[in-house]
Amino acid sequence: MNKPNETVEKSLHISQDVIAQIIVNCINEVDGVYSVAPVMKTPRQIWLKQENFGNIRIGLVDDVISVTVGIIIECGTKAIAISEIIQEKVKGSIQNMLGLMVARVNINVCGVHTQDKA
Repeated sequence: MNKPNETVEKSLHISQDVIAQIIVNCINEVDGVYSVAPVMKTPRQIWLKQENFGNIRIGLVDDVISVTVGIIIECGTKAIAISEIIQEKVKGSIQNMLGLMVARVNINVCGVHTQDKA
């Protein structure tokens, strides 16, 4: 009697939009960050009505992620301290939620938001 083959091949595909949304959520939790630096939408994003998460670049090689994020900080905050907090939050969240190794998280401070005086 032949035994049936019980092996099932599995795969999981994670959209870069999901990773970008995790990164945006982490950044929004940090005090002193105004926002992710904006970028212009590509024609493809406009045509397909895709969300633009801003200045976030994600690289994936053999289940190891590298992330580069551009942020705008609030006036008076310390850029180095904020960057280190974001790096730890992003790395921890991606590793916990997706189970992927994070090799590096680069933070680029692209601007400073000042309060408008009325």
